[in-house]
Amino acid sequence: MALLWVLVGLVLVSVLLLNQRRYRLAAKLPGPKLWVPGFGNLIDTLINYGLSGTEWIQGYHQRYGNVYSMWLGHKLVVITSDPRDIEAIATSTALIDKGTNYSLLAPWLGDGLLLSSGKKWHSRRKLLTPTFHFRILEQFVDVFNQKGSILEAKLGELVGRGAVDVRPYISRHALDVICETAMGTPMNAQLDENSEYVQAIKTACKSVDDRHAYPWLSNDILFRMTSMGRNFYKALDVIHGATQRVIDTRKAELQNELKESNSRSVDEKHEDDDIGSKKRMMFIDQLLTMHLQGEDLSEKDIFHEVNTFMFEGHDTTMTSVCFTLYLMSQHPEVQERVAQEILLVTGSDTDLTSAQLAELKFLDAVIKESLRLYPSVPCFFRDCKEEYTLPSGYTIPAGSSIMINAIMAHHDEKNFKDPSTFNPDRFVAGSESEDHRRHNFAYIPFSAGYRNCIGQRFAMMSMKATLARILRSYRFLSSSSDSKLDLDLQVVLTTKSGVMLQLERRA
Repeated sequence: MALLWVLVGLVLVSVLLLNQRRYRLAAKLPGPKLWVPGFGNLIDTLINYGLSGTEWIQGYHQRYGNVYSMWLGHKLVVITSDPRDIEAIATSTALIDKGTNYSLLAPWLGDGLLLSSGKKWHSRRKLLTPTFHFRILEQFVDVFNQKGSILEAKLGELVGRGAVDVRPYISRHALDVICETAMGTPMNAQLDENSEYVQAIKTACKSVDDRHAYPWLSNDILFRMTSMGRNFYKALDVIHGATQRVIDTRKAELQNELKESNSRSVDEKHEDDDIGSKKRMMFIDQLLTMHLQGEDLSEKDIFHEVNTFMFEGHDTTMTSVCFTLYLMSQHPEVQERVAQEILLVTGSDTDLTSAQLAELKFLDAVIKESLRLYPSVPCFFRDCKEEYTLPSGYTIPAGSSIMINAIMAHHDEKNFKDPSTFNPDRFVAGSESEDHRRHNFAYIPFSAGYRNCIGQRFAMMSMKATLARILRSYRFLSSSSDSKLDLDLQVVLTTKSGVMLQLERRA
């Protein structure tokens, strides 16, 4: 018994010493004062109650600089926008695990590429990388054209109606694109906006944002007791049910195709190869083919990866397109320059090709500058399991969370000249405004390093196709002379009151 008490005492002393070092290291970091351990920066939170997430981040950045810390309850969060730190964090194998705050997405996404860690993440990343090869992405241009044509028609209904929130229209279009490219199944979100699936996606996205905004909802037991929690899990039943039905259907079809292929002669197979080369291989088809060929990818894994791709590719694309349209409405000279490039490269009414999209260099620069000012994912989180010293000189205690503050890195005058100014020529090679001095990790709209966004080429191609189609048909005008966005910092950067624009048909 005496030995037991000695062991208990040693454990308690070890815990106290560990926390003592943790608090000592934390005290050396800039940031709001910790008044009572365990309660975090509650007083500071109450003082700043009512500020938006972006106002919080801007205020702390101005007060404390590029590196500072905050206590969220007993959890220390170290925030940095220093490109040297960002590079070290993004390229460190010791800091490769995502922050625990992403766990709120687990009921929806499962253990897919976004949330997995360690060896599983590494092997899965290696397995999935070829599915985003440029030759495969080229096959999706037909989908971009089909869904873009519907969006053009829908936006035509808004001409002459004054200021309208374009976000719901762009959102349904993005959902249409991601559903067909991921699952090969048309969900017709633009044609049936009240469908059960569309409403379920909308409910699930809002619930995820609200859970991040209200910390007490992070507890799943409490969350399930709320009406929001019940609606969230009902929405997931709809979303997951649709994903599983598509997996079951496509797997059966691929198995039949495989059987038929095995029973055909060599000459017949060559004929089929010529025909099959024109057949699109959607994301789900590529994963199921790997599964049927014996790769380490179960049906459950495919289920998680499809849901992950759907989540990551929908909201982020929608907000980026909306922010780009807003910026061009504020800068009509830029919008006209983009429109002229589009008409010169693509003509006025033909379907787009992948070669044409690659030629739209200025549109590419406009999107990149939009992502600098309004990165769709403004912050990235990592778990710090062991003490880690940053290049900026600060040591992060073990057990902390790290927040890579991308939005402030993008707005730092040390990284960009006149950072608040919308200037797409920063990203035009050979222009006078091209910025050669910035650090490679000062601009990270798709994260960076080992865990950068695997679908960033898909995202850029999708955004360019969307904007190219609608900008050659319509002119987007500001809703008022002092129009400003009411930014809302959630998992994805968004606005509280939509993106209000007026539409005018081009001659």
